[in-house]
Amino acid sequence: MNVLLQVQINIVSSILAVIILGHAYFNMNRKKIRNKIFLWILALTLLTLILETFSILLDGPEMRPYITLHKLVNILGFSIAPVIPFLGYMFSKEWVSRYQKEKIKSNYLLFTLPLVINLIGALLSYKGNGLFHITGTNTYERGTLFFILPTITYIYFSYNLYFIYKLRRKFSSSELVIFSTFYIVPAISIYIQLEYASYLTIWNSLTIILVFAYMFILNEQAYRDSLTGLENRLSYEHYAQNINKKRLQKLFIVYLDIDEFKMINDQFGHLEGDEAIKIFADLLVESFRVKHKRLIRLGGDEFLILLNAQKQEQVEACIQLLIQQVETYNTRAMKPYRLKFSFGLAGYTKAVDCIHQILETADQAMYAQKQSRKGY
Repeated sequence: MNVLLQVQINIVSSILAVIILGHAYFNMNRKKIRNKIFLWILALTLLTLILETFSILLDGPEMRPYITLHKLVNILGFSIAPVIPFLGYMFSKEWVSRYQKEKIKSNYLLFTLPLVINLIGALLSYKGNGLFHITGTNTYERGTLFFILPTITYIYFSYNLYFIYKLRRKFSSSELVIFSTFYIVPAISIYIQLEYASYLTIWNSLTIILVFAYMFILNEQAYRDSLTGLENRLSYEHYAQNINKKRLQKLFIVYLDIDEFKMINDQFGHLEGDEAIKIFADLLVESFRVKHKRLIRLGGDEFLILLNAQKQEQVEACIQLLIQQVETYNTRAMKPYRLKFSFGLAGYTKAVDCIHQILETADQAMYAQKQSRKGY
């Protein structure tokens, strides 16, 4: 009965992991590398929970007939454990690079070397005293090389946190919290389980974090434009419905539209049209580097920028920078067409009742600019 009480939280966590893994498998785009990695993290965490449960159930003299199975379960569990933080780094890297032209490069040979060392230590445990030792009475003990596993794990955790801090400008504030928690909480849990072996904290805490991470990923997919990585119309509608009206006194809206976009699609194909949209979105990110902004693709070739707590001069400077960036791109890209855009700028006034009125004013200004350019 004491053994069942010890593993009951593992059983509950395993059931939760099965549910999340099943839901994620059928609801995530499995063609995307980052989603594949996340599914592997979920699956390996579930497998490790199961292996840890069996390791406890198989421990003790009364289970001596199953001593070989006991050893194999622990070898597999010890071998898998550091793979999960390694995959965590790969997931973070793919997440940051998901909308970038150039992927972040890594020395995977160097990164996988600790996994090989850990695997050797686990295999040595079958007949000797490696990462663990199963006594003649079928009792589990930590081996003389046990220190290898937590050391490697903490190395991965530390590097992952360094990676996130180094590229913190590429993460949103909510992303920083989620990704940091993914490594900090398990690191604390490992320390607790190292000190108190009967407390099975590591994989249970990681399962809970993965649940929250999955919720975050689903939310990101719902409010993010898959082509450009910018926020989408749903995100704008959510923002408009929940914005505190008192903050509208410091709000500017820039409405942008790619000129002659239909011509690009008709003459050069929709793939080239998608490329033009992605390029323009990248130029928006490069040009509007101020804080407190939201870059949104409303749909098609229409874009929206919301800027809080900015002076109009700053907003106009960003627009001028965008104009320069587009011209520079046209000169360097040597495309058979020129990337052009029209824009409208509007800010809060006391006569405005809601954010949609500011948007309408910006839309009218953009349309007037576009009309004035026709025939130019």
